[in-house]
This record gives sequence, structure tokens and C-alpha cells, in this order.
Amino acid sequence: MRQTGALTYSHPESADHLGGYAHLRGLLHEAAATFSPSARAFGVEPHKGLLLVGLPGCGKDLCAKVAASVLGRPLLNLDMAAIMGEGGGIIGSAATSIRRALSIATTLKGILGLSEFEKGMGGLHSSARSDGGETARTIGFLLNWMQEQQDVFVFATANDVRQLAPEQIRQGRFGQIVFVDLPSPEDRAAIFRVHLARRARDPEAFQLEELAAASDGFSGAEIEAAVKSALLDGYLDGARQLTTDDVLRRVRSIRPTSEVKREDIADLRRWAQEHLAIDAVRGETASGERLLEF
Repeated sequence: MRQTGALTYSHPESADHLGGYAHLRGLLHEAAATFSPSARAFGVEPHKGLLLVGLPGCGKDLCAKVAASVLGRPLLNLDMAAIMGEGGGIIGSAATSIRRALSIATTLKGILGLSEFEKGMGGLHSSARSDGGETARTIGFLLNWMQEQQDVFVFATANDVRQLAPEQIRQGRFGQIVFVDLPSPEDRAAIFRVHLARRARDPEAFQLEELAAASDGFSGAEIEAAVKSALLDGYLDGARQLTTDDVLRRVRSIRPTSEVKREDIADLRRWAQEHLAIDAVRGETASGERLLEF
């Protein structure tokens, strides 16, 4: 891994650190079961992996670390920019680098993290004009490997799925496509609970339902920001006890991304419906159908 520079190890996170999204955690446990010796003996095929689609700040990258904990496998994040930059742009160097990185991931039977998958796939169609086809060959090797391999759990995330071509997410590349929508009121309460507890505050001392109602449209990252800012306010005010009102005040000072990017959210939801992506909040496809594997 030190030689390639394209793979980075990330420490796992406990499933308790992921507030809400119980259905998504359930998918991870189902995936873990497919890698057991008894599942193999029964004829169950190993889970290919997940593509998580959603707005930034909804915990997609955190989910990858939780997946490492649930599956008991090392999370190795693949940096496509490092792959393409290795060898100073010499023709063939990127192909060698991607083969080496995927060989390591296979040997370790790890989780291959592909953050912002749509950016990593960028340049596929213009490659013939821009770099003699080097990018296309490298991406093509990765996609073919994803289709054929059975030892690595691929965990990809994407913010702007409109940049993805159908062949990049076709059946067999991922086990399932999951749409991570904005958290529900119950999920927001659970996220507040997580962030208060992680800062040594008793969640039962706070009006979690009131906080959840006030934070409609918030992402997990925005909820965390409100808790952190409220904690600082309490410290600067004589290091006093944090209260629900402190957090509410900070919640009301934040304009959530969902208000700024209404059209983007609508586009994402339409994409999720058209591609029958599983809704991480409701546990069914975004179009209302039951769970469907890809």
C-alpha cells in the first residue's frame, strides 16, 4: 500500500456511531452474512457491494467505515487521481497501478472504498482525445474487475449521479444501489442522540423530538455542526451545562443545504425512482416497491 499511494486504510467505526438509517445497517448485516463459510456452502453468492447515492453530509462515507466494522474487513479507499497520476503520465503506468491496487484489495479480502464515484469515472468518454485512451483503459479495467470479482466488497458513494453512464452502474457491478435521502424525524432524533453521547452528554437530558422537529431538512453533518456550535456556546458562557435551548438556537441559525439545493434533491429523488434504488430511510425502493437487488 505504501508503494502504490493509491490505497489508504481507514479505521472502522462502530455501527452505534451511525444515527438512524436502520434499513441501511440491515443491508450491511445481510451483506456480511453472504461472506460466511456456511453461506458459501449453501450456494449463496458473496455480495458485490453498494453504491450509495445522496447529498453531501448525509453520512455516506461514514457508512463505509461502519461497513468495515459490520463486515469485519479492512476498508481500503482507492484514489483514482493517484492512480492516474502515478508514473508521471507515462502510458501504461495507470493500468499497472490499478492492477496492483486491486490485487492488494483482493489479497486482503477487504472493502474497496470509492468515494465520489462519479468523479473517479470522469473522463471516460473523452479519454481517446485527451490521453490516448489511458483513462478509458484504466476505468474499463476497474469496471470489468468489479463485474467479475467475488472476494472484495465494493463500497462506492456518489453525490451527482447525473455524471454516471448506465454501463458504469449496470447489474453485476454493485449488489445494490441505495439512495440516502435526508433523515426522517426519527432518524434526526437518533443522530442528535449519537452526537450528544459522543461528546459525553446524556441524550436523555435533551428534548430530542423537539430538536428533530426544528431541524427539518437537515443532513447529519448539519445536525453535528449545530451540536458542536452549541457546545462551544456553553463553554464560552462559563462552561455551563448544555441545554436543549442552546442546541435549538444553533439549529435555527443554520440554513440547510436542502433549502439551497431543492432542484438537485428533486433530481436525485427522480434518479433514485428511475433506477429503483433502495431508500436507506424507508427500506424499500425509492419508487415504493419492495427491496430489489441489482
